[in-house]
Amino acid sequence: MIVVHCWRAVLLFLAMVLWTCALVGPARAQSCTFTPSNVVLGPVDVLASAPTTAAGNIAVNCATLLGLLSSIEVTIELGEGSGGRLGNLRRMAGPSSSALGYDLFQNAAHTTIFGGSQGTHGGQPVVLAGATVLSLLTSTGINVPIYARVPGSQNAAVPGAYSSTFSRQPLDVRATTRTCTLLLICSTRVTGFTFVVQAQVRPNCRVVADDLDFGQHGLLDRAIDASSQVRVTCTAGTSYSMGLGYGLQGGGINDRHMRDLAGHRVNYQLYHDAARTLPWGLLADGLATTSAGTGVSRATTIHGRVPLQQTPPPGAYSDTVVVTITY
Repeated sequence: MIVVHCWRAVLLFLAMVLWTCALVGPARAQSCTFTPSNVVLGPVDVLASAPTTAAGNIAVNCATLLGLLSSIEVTIELGEGSGGRLGNLRRMAGPSSSALGYDLFQNAAHTTIFGGSQGTHGGQPVVLAGATVLSLLTSTGINVPIYARVPGSQNAAVPGAYSSTFSRQPLDVRATTRTCTLLLICSTRVTGFTFVVQAQVRPNCRVVADDLDFGQHGLLDRAIDASSQVRVTCTAGTSYSMGLGYGLQGGGINDRHMRDLAGHRVNYQLYHDAARTLPWGLLADGLATTSAGTGVSRATTIHGRVPLQQTPPPGAYSDTVVVTITY
């Protein structure tokens, strides 16, 4: 009887040793998976003051660890990316050494920069921990959002494709998983992943035109001159032409006129030059001007003239001329 009893005790001890090994083994051999999406900002208007935003995510799943863990902590860090830095921002590289500044954030309000300890960019890593996180990570997984923001008014950026790749571990990406078993035996694993932040800068132009005011006159017995300005801003390197229409009442290059409410007319003309010898027209007339954008506003003077003509009845005379920018 004594022998049998000891034999049972030995079996019980061996069973406990095997059960303990089963708990320790998976924590050392398995880890979480990190599957990011690319962050695509789409078309970016660098002439606009408003920012361009987009979002991506990193899918984190630890389902292979099943229910063998008592705790888990996942830390995700992002560095500068292959584009490096542009001042205080991350940088996307584009055509002809052009650059586009942007940054990545943890929240939709774009107040907490998604960063880490690598590089000089700074920011805060994302840390997933706690009982709720453990339950989600080992079942459905968790999507960690990445919010991207390109500030507006980056006028020096030329049109084209821009990108920055996050792939270098640990410079660009680092995911650290610390797990502990039910016996409080813990292990740490570091891994990486790859995603790309990309944007497309489209050619664009903006135009602002001042009114051209000929003033008040009693008789039109002499030529009356006045001038105004049109300011055009086009993306750097973008070729464009600027033409002036014939006005609401006009029928051609030599038929511009202002009208009052009764339909009376005052003829006028618009010119390229101060000598008033070269009329403004449309691109189809061959009387437009051509230039290339620099990302900075460029002012063009419009020279107007009301020629000598029969004086119409007193009143307020006006016309509307459309400025057409073709690029």
